Amino acid sequence: MKRILPFLFIAFCGLLTGCNAKEETPAIPASEYDTNLDISIAFWDIQAMENASIKDPMWKYIEEKFNITIIPINLNWSDYNERLLVMSVSDSLPDVFAANTLSNATESTPLLIEDLLNRKLIRALPSDLSAYPHIERTVSDLREFITYTDNHIYTFPRCSFLDSNLSSSDAGVLVRKDWMETLGISEPQNIEEFIAMTAAFANDDPDGNGLDDTIGYNSNTPKTLGKWLNLGIAPYCNVYSWVESDGQFIPSFLSPEFEQVVVTYRQLYETGALDPNFHTKKTNDALYDFARGKLGVLEHKLSPAAISEVEMQWNAFQGESLPFADAVTYLRIFPAPDDIIYSNSSLRFWSESMFSSNVDDEKMERILALYDYLISEEGFMLTRYGMKGLDYEIDENGNYICLLDTSAGSLNALLTQRYPALNIFKSLATWGGTQDDFMPNEANILRYGQYPTQLAYDSLIWNHENTTSLARADTFNALIKENSTTFSIASMQENFIEVIIGTEDAILMWHDMIDRWYEKGLGDYIRQQNEMANEKGIYAR
Repeated sequence: MKRILPFLFIAFCGLLTGCNAKEETPAIPASEYDTNLDISIAFWDIQAMENASIKDPMWKYIEEKFNITIIPINLNWSDYNERLLVMSVSDSLPDVFAANTLSNATESTPLLIEDLLNRKLIRALPSDLSAYPHIERTVSDLREFITYTDNHIYTFPRCSFLDSNLSSSDAGVLVRKDWMETLGISEPQNIEEFIAMTAAFANDDPDGNGLDDTIGYNSNTPKTLGKWLNLGIAPYCNVYSWVESDGQFIPSFLSPEFEQVVVTYRQLYETGALDPNFHTKKTNDALYDFARGKLGVLEHKLSPAAISEVEMQWNAFQGESLPFADAVTYLRIFPAPDDIIYSNSSLRFWSESMFSSNVDDEKMERILALYDYLISEEGFMLTRYGMKGLDYEIDENGNYICLLDTSAGSLNALLTQRYPALNIFKSLATWGGTQDDFMPNEANILRYGQYPTQLAYDSLIWNHENTTSLARADTFNALIKENSTTFSIASMQENFIEVIIGTEDAILMWHDMIDRWYEKGLGDYIRQQNEMANEKGIYAR
């Protein structure tokens, strides 16, 4: 039976499951734009759009509303920067493309903003953004991070956390609680207990099938290995960026505390606790291992949307044989060596939209209008709850009526199946939301499912009540680093992996790596970057 409750937009309350959806496409008001424009957009995981023979209703709705024709170009997580670099060399960059030239402003980023500017391949945002109030507010809040040295802004930041206190959810762990029960393991309180648990997951047949086919621990994204685990080993080394040390900024790999990270990961690898193939797997491989029931501990984001994605993959592999809620929970962060429990903190945005210099003023205005809509309240409703008249209604009393049958899964999963284009529209302008998105109310339970919503909320509240948020050198890390042919964060991470899987003494190998970096001029490079920061009034403690 259809149920109706008062609808409050700000709190997103009153959302309940209903009956079957209507199948007709809602009427679309006549566009205010006379000329149809082709707009090519390169974004992650939109292969379904790129290969589509028929556009879904949401895609059609957006195109007709703005009188545009969207040409989707799929980017893979494993090589998106490299692919965009190839496009830039051949002068074939899309009109709009996702990149991380600022939020991952390391000297190893293949796609460098200064290179794109030198070759006149990208254009700046207009100086007057008053026609786009939501864009103007976002740019204003982040201006210190996104303004280039010529005082122009060439990117639009994709905000991850509209509330900064949500960034603790960016580093978390999902664990097989049924495996813990089977093996009689309690929640680990320190790194030694974590190693023992994950080694047991790998070696002691926790699924009871008599086969050596289980994996202990891995990260869903290889480049963020340790983002959660390092909080209990060397907290300020939980991301591979630059940190403050003795009055200067240095790569986190060089801090004395990182040696313990090296020792720990060698131990994880040698005991079998760490996936022996961790260094060859790509983004999402570990998620699929977890969903297939082969991985015991998955480092992953703990937002409701992220956990809902894991549950969706879990259900695809497990069916009804093993409910997600019966098998999975999260682990709480254990204390660091100084007995303080730290939680992750992150820059408010990760990745940016950039715009080709081939985009003229008319097309730029249309693109900005689309972006402004997507981060407006109306756009939020479309990309979170579907299409009015097709997926939901609001009656004359302001009551929300869901028209979809969500009994078989979350609204988020159902809408993604109905509208493949949702993958681009829900994330093109922003990743994040507010703490309201974590609240275990009926709205979020409808969107993400009851268990993912509750799990994310419990983790967030525990972090708020029990942890200290890390202080980051965000302003320095957002600075564009000078390009270097002899040094990069990426090369340091590769060397770190070499030490993890090596056979010689881990610390000796690590010191040898560091010595070689300094022989290549790392000391001079660090000094130059610090001088550049000091000239901008940025000083390390």
